[in-house]
Amino acid sequence: MKKLIFTAILFAISLVTVNAQEIEPIEAIKEQLSDIEVSQLSDAEAQKSKADKIMEGCATKQAAADKLKTQAASQKKGKAKKLLKQAEDIETPLIAQKINAYNLYEKYLSTTYGIYAANLKELLSSANDEKRQAANVSIKEATNNWTKADQKLKTVPTGKKADQKQILKTKEQVNQSQNDAIAMQIQAYGTLLGWYDKKEPVKAVQEEDIFVEEKPVKKDKITFKIQIAAEKQPLTLEQLDKIYPTKEIINNELSNGVYRYTFGYYSSYEEAHEVLLEVRKTVKDAFITAYRNGVRIEDINEGINQ
Repeated sequence: MKKLIFTAILFAISLVTVNAQEIEPIEAIKEQLSDIEVSQLSDAEAQKSKADKIMEGCATKQAAADKLKTQAASQKKGKAKKLLKQAEDIETPLIAQKINAYNLYEKYLSTTYGIYAANLKELLSSANDEKRQAANVSIKEATNNWTKADQKLKTVPTGKKADQKQILKTKEQVNQSQNDAIAMQIQAYGTLLGWYDKKEPVKAVQEEDIFVEEKPVKKDKITFKIQIAAEKQPLTLEQLDKIYPTKEIINNELSNGVYRYTFGYYSSYEEAHEVLLEVRKTVKDAFITAYRNGVRIEDINEGINQ
């Protein structure tokens, strides 16, 4: 609906088109999310920061090892062998450290991907056909990359005797596919939010009788999660891992003296139910919880029937 505004004050208005390069994608995306989702992203970003610091430390040590290798190339056999051994002693521990970093990256990317996927579904429902079709191309590519990452994760060697170098190599490949998926999601956001629109700037006009488009009232956002535990005392990460081992970030919600532990971000009950069937193979009493605009709904039927 359009509303006609009359005013006696005359002044010029100039509408400026923002260049796509000036857009801060992550901040623009966060404006589309609920407060609790932004909070969850912040928690996930903390995991990424830890991983970044680990990788920075590894890079410094790797540079020292590379320097020793370079020196070895110009030395006689005995001296060269000694320098190469020193380089190997530096590099060997880095493998485990890098694997740890990639595990943290997986948690960060998994949370980000889940939140973005749910929110993109909501944006698609109100987009015009042209933008929806264009965005769906990017979303499909994001899904393909994420599926590729999941399939690759299944090939990660396990067990105490597993080849650590092979684990690291596989983790690197998984990380690349996951990052590619997130990049395609961001591209879909760009399409839906108009970052790539090429419009000519509107010349200054005099405000006398101006039609202003009223912003539509934002609908309640319903999301679903899987609850795996509820205790009067907080659980440690080790205890949670024994209850249900997962790469996703587990949320701790304190209400009425009870710590409730949930994970996942699902835009429909059906989607959450598919995950629940798999979770119940490990946690028999796991169940689905619903949230309206980030606030837990006690009666899940309110969320299902919304």
